Amino acid sequence: MEKEKPFSKSEPTFRSLVENSLTGIYINLGGAIVFANKRFADIFGYSVDEVIGMDYLEFVHPEDRPKVEEVHRKRLKDEAAPAEYESRGLTKDGRTIWINRRNTRIEYEGKPAILGNMVDITQQKRLREKLVQMEKLASLGTFTAGVAHELNNPLNNISSSLQIILEEWDSEADEFKKSLLHDVEDQVERGQNIIKALFDFSRTDGLDLQEVNFYGVVNQAIKRIREKIPENIDLDVEVAEDVQAYLSYEHVQQVLINLILNAVQAMEDGGNLRIAAYHEPKENNFCFEVADTGRGITQEQLNKIFDPFYTTKEPSKGTGLGLSITHGIVQQHGGKIDVSSQPGEGSKFTVCLPEA
Repeated sequence: MEKEKPFSKSEPTFRSLVENSLTGIYINLGGAIVFANKRFADIFGYSVDEVIGMDYLEFVHPEDRPKVEEVHRKRLKDEAAPAEYESRGLTKDGRTIWINRRNTRIEYEGKPAILGNMVDITQQKRLREKLVQMEKLASLGTFTAGVAHELNNPLNNISSSLQIILEEWDSEADEFKKSLLHDVEDQVERGQNIIKALFDFSRTDGLDLQEVNFYGVVNQAIKRIREKIPENIDLDVEVAEDVQAYLSYEHVQQVLINLILNAVQAMEDGGNLRIAAYHEPKENNFCFEVADTGRGITQEQLNKIFDPFYTTKEPSKGTGLGLSITHGIVQQHGGKIDVSSQPGEGSKFTVCLPEA
């Protein structure tokens, strides 16, 4: 009598382990997905039935397809290939996610195939990026504070001397020289504004958090920069007059000013600027949004916009510190700031701060 193979008894157990694994598992045969567990389908927003038969590259970000395809090809040929690597994935609704992959060559129905294991590491990647950003901001903050202090005194002296000369200038015959001095005065003022931005960026003083009327914060921020909002930009404020929030009035007003000016500069040909606010009871957060219909931000720029001194503006139109200062203020509140954007479709910045 032929003995029963040991695996036949345990097969249901192994199948159950695979089906209920927290790791996405799939089999790629000839470029098509012929098996996938529920976790694999969930990672990409599909059902298991939808996944079966799809080209495996449909789950890979277009820019990473050559790399993933090359690893699969080498694995099938038993050539040297990374045992574990990261790549970007593409979900059913078009979102980009990060995947940690491990592939093994197997025989499936008598043919060489790839057994793949994957874990969604999108959140871990974001946390790592935030930690890098925090370290970068901390080190640059110390450096910029010193630079700003050293530059501030000579610029103040130049500014004072210029004002005395211009006030005592009597001759109208030297208007050209006088105009040159006015140009120098303008450039000194620009330098002082840059230094103020450096001080704002580097400050580490604590926040005076209190319950304030957020509608008043928005109105005051708009009032301070009203002349910088062109007439061809429609301003839509969707903030209830009685909405209260727990925050630092002065600092969050600076955040709003930075985000509004950023939006205005993205709409050179006009457009719509929307400011909204709402509570998130489940998350215990207070959130506000600043959205525009401007030129939008590319994926490459999205990865850098909070970096100090990064700017796509002309040298005379920005220091590249506005969004870095904004990011720092939000972090001091224990909050988070996210941005969603597509080139040509505008941008939306969302700030969420913890409730008291």
